[in-house]
Amino acid sequence: MTTLTVRKQDGSFVLDSGAHASLRTGWTWRCGEIRTGTGRWTVAPTDRRRIGFAARGEHGVPVRLDPGRSHVPGPGGVAHWAPGRCGGELVRDGHRLAVRLPGRRGGPIRVDVTGEWAELELVVLTACFALMSQRRRRTLIVMAVVSAGSG
Repeated sequence: MTTLTVRKQDGSFVLDSGAHASLRTGWTWRCGEIRTGTGRWTVAPTDRRRIGFAARGEHGVPVRLDPGRSHVPGPGGVAHWAPGRCGGELVRDGHRLAVRLPGRRGGPIRVDVTGEWAELELVVLTACFALMSQRRRRTLIVMAVVSAGSG
């Protein structure tokens, strides 16, 4: 098992894997841009409720994370994405990618990788974006409810 870390650095989230891979987003987390050594992708939710997410490049959609239908690059069977409140897990053919969000804001994101994954940096940063975007959506909803209740 390999453990990777994603940290916030100069306005981007950077993967500490040796290769230069980063994720940059806006404050609402509606969309983002992933850069790796192999290219640049736009990552965004595929639906209004931010359940599914896709990374799109000039040659199509290499990564799609959705509890009902996921796809990641490389050979193998069907990928299964299971997001949760504090993290998520992607499994394909016995290979596992487990993402844990930090308990406090600004802390590092931990990613445990088991097995071989094609385009690992792209898959990891797409999963991080998916989980953090869902967390941001929940935060904005709570803020709206609190402000509506106090006004």
